[in-house]
Amino acid sequence: MKIKVLAGLSSAFIVIGLLNVHAQNLNGTVNSGFYGSPLAVQTINTGFGNAGGVDSGGGSELDASYGKVSGGNLYLFLAGNVENNGNHLNVFIAGGAAGQNVLNAPATGSLQAMNGSIFSPGFNATFAFDENDSGGTLYSEEYNLVANTGGYVGALGNTSTGIYAGSDGGTMGLYVNNNHVSTMGAANAALSGATSGANTTTGYELVIPLSSIGWTGGSIMVLADVNGSGEGYLSNQFLPGLPVGTSDLGGGGPYSAVGGKGFNFANTPGEYFTVAVPEPSTLALLGVSGLATLLGFRRRN
Repeated sequence: MKIKVLAGLSSAFIVIGLLNVHAQNLNGTVNSGFYGSPLAVQTINTGFGNAGGVDSGGGSELDASYGKVSGGNLYLFLAGNVENNGNHLNVFIAGGAAGQNVLNAPATGSLQAMNGSIFSPGFNATFAFDENDSGGTLYSEEYNLVANTGGYVGALGNTSTGIYAGSDGGTMGLYVNNNHVSTMGAANAALSGATSGANTTTGYELVIPLSSIGWTGGSIMVLADVNGSGEGYLSNQFLPGLPVGTSDLGGGGPYSAVGGKGFNFANTPGEYFTVAVPEPSTLALLGVSGLATLLGFRRRN
């Protein structure tokens, strides 16, 4: 077992966590037996180039998304990769509380560069996760968009695991396998390639307590994208996928906003995927902090 604990987690939580180990193995490779079918699959080939293997040198893409609520946590799996040239992975979650339909992240990290981005009608972001890969080190930021707090929480290697204690008071777990070899075809064309879409099995696995995402009951909405260095040039890689033929938003177009640094889905209903939440009778573990189970991560060597 390899666990990297970052700031603010007491030994009491570690003991509780080890007594509440979830059966799910978190290893950056999708466990279809746990997650089931994808909730969204990419529609178009990446405009950011094809990844070439170790630490995804050469390109970035988002292929498919999975999600499940279990043990008081939201589990998300994003199949794909982020290039090690400083590109970013952005994940926005709407948990039901009063959040942001127009992004206004605090000036405590890189995400603020995307401020002014407009989500789909009815999507009010309550939580955001941001990560950039710079030369094989993955730097992560976490935001509570209800309180509008957060920022940098820690760094990992390109194939590693960690538990982040955020400056916003929340916590999340992350396991990464960023070594995808892409076979996507021509940029912006309809999705193609033997290891693209639902055939991509490696990527980013996030585990976030429901208490950290502003969950108020009901389904959870999620939007993910790939952005360039400094959050300065959005790709065409979103989950859910955009229409075939959509080029990188950083170059302009109907979905672009804030000079290409952000997106505008004001006229695009449903630009998010939904994670269903089990019936209340199956959520008994919500009475025990989901934070504790994060410390039960197991790694299969």
